[in-house]
Amino acid sequence: MVKTLEKFPRARERGGVGIIICVCGMIGSGKTEYAKSQGAVISDFDAIGSKEEQIKYTLNAEKKLGKVYHTTCFPTLREQKAFEKMEVRYIWINTGFAQCRENILKRNRLRDVKNIKETLAKNKEIYEKYRCSRIPFEVVNVFEKGEKW
Repeated sequence: MVKTLEKFPRARERGGVGIIICVCGMIGSGKTEYAKSQGAVISDFDAIGSKEEQIKYTLNAEKKLGKVYHTTCFPTLREQKAFEKMEVRYIWINTGFAQCRENILKRNRLRDVKNIKETLAKNKEIYEKYRCSRIPFEVVNVFEKGEKW
């Protein structure tokens, strides 16, 4: 199915062309892998390296290309403000703590494994933000270890 501006009323109102899909979840949850599986443009903080540059990239990609997947653990206030007039969908990659830990160790990214306890504590903070949030997340369940919330 072809997405037209009729599908994205906010985009049409501001003269834009598409939608930003914020893919959120804990560290190691599979946000980037999910975004890659969707076959669209990805705005990935890990690849870009700066939150401000990621936001700019996302806004430019949406304007030029239509659909962009913006990966972030949890939408910051800067991201929410930057996207407030945009057509945005929020997805929560609902992966259990044990699977995230396993994924972190497999990926072996230095900043995450350097202090694994800190990284895992950060995941608890991210999950609490999600749990208490009023953002209308669409949940994608990824429970390989049988964990449930």
